Amino acid sequence: MGVFAIFDGHCGNQASRYAAEKIPLHLEVALSEGIEQRDSHFFTKTQALEEALSKAFANTDNSFCNLCTTDGRNWECGSTALVALVIDDDLVVANLGDCRGVICGSSIQSDDLCENSVHSELNGWMSLVEGDEQGWKINRDNANCFWKDVVDIHSPLREDEKLRIEKANGWVTVEQDVCIGQLKRLDLYDEDVMDILKRCFSDRLDDKSKNSVAPGRLLEVGRVCGELAVSRALGDRDFKSSFNPPSSLDFDCTDNNKHQDSLCWKGPDFLPYYTQQCHNSCFYGDLVSAEPEIQTLKVGRKGVFDEFLLLACDGLWDVMEVDDAVRVARGLLFEKHWTARKAAARLAELAIQLGSSDNITVILIRFFRV
Repeated sequence: MGVFAIFDGHCGNQASRYAAEKIPLHLEVALSEGIEQRDSHFFTKTQALEEALSKAFANTDNSFCNLCTTDGRNWECGSTALVALVIDDDLVVANLGDCRGVICGSSIQSDDLCENSVHSELNGWMSLVEGDEQGWKINRDNANCFWKDVVDIHSPLREDEKLRIEKANGWVTVEQDVCIGQLKRLDLYDEDVMDILKRCFSDRLDDKSKNSVAPGRLLEVGRVCGELAVSRALGDRDFKSSFNPPSSLDFDCTDNNKHQDSLCWKGPDFLPYYTQQCHNSCFYGDLVSAEPEIQTLKVGRKGVFDEFLLLACDGLWDVMEVDDAVRVARGLLFEKHWTARKAAARLAELAIQLGSSDNITVILIRFFRV
């Protein structure tokens, strides 16, 4: 079994440090319970793994939020969480927040991306096209290279997340900024930087969906009630119903029938209620959720080789498109024959040279057939 995780804290490092220490322990307990449940309730192995991850996240969040106000503490921090669990040929990925993960592999089959294939675009897989300018052969031995996002990020601007927040009587604000600072930090002497910039300003100009990290772009940041830039996280107790006092009678929380079955709680004083017309400072359910989204995949399929999993926090993805990260990682692993650790360090270095000003964590896991 392998467990790989990234915790990216905000408003302090207590939540991320706590999660890094406690989630493996909660996961071990949950896995033991899951094995028993699987035997008694006929759970499949993947169902048991998914349930174990959900329990580990919930228990970690609950214990940390309670810790935040004990013994004189007044912690207001939180953390994103990305955990990948590998057991045999099962890969289970659980996520809260804006970290991202991508799995990549190659196959010599000619119909890898056809409609009926496991690796078809209908199943979320994308083909990595030729065009690398550093001499790295993307498709070697006549093989097709394909990749897939294994994480759905939790932004307040995501339509379903925004609706959930608004249903809880919250709101989402949008900030816009031009990334001039990124331009100033670019290292134009790095060949990989120049290669990525050429793709940003050439073949992607007509497709704005593939030009979301270009330096100088207009950046939109959504925030939960004008504060947090992620809609799901560990911690952030001020945004969760179980850790805030119920509303007093001074607040009229009975005027909305759709919330009659939800606990009404008084929001924290620091939220800018004045920006919302006649807001009663009440919320219903969690504004920031600790329920992870989980994806399960198979690794080591017959006919698939050069397979790896790339996990990183937003410090990488803010300045690098997924296909660029995959292209660089493949070149380092299979053309230059670097170790996964060394290749991950290079990706982090490249993010800095592309102008990232955020903290950067990169994990690269290479799968070998036995």
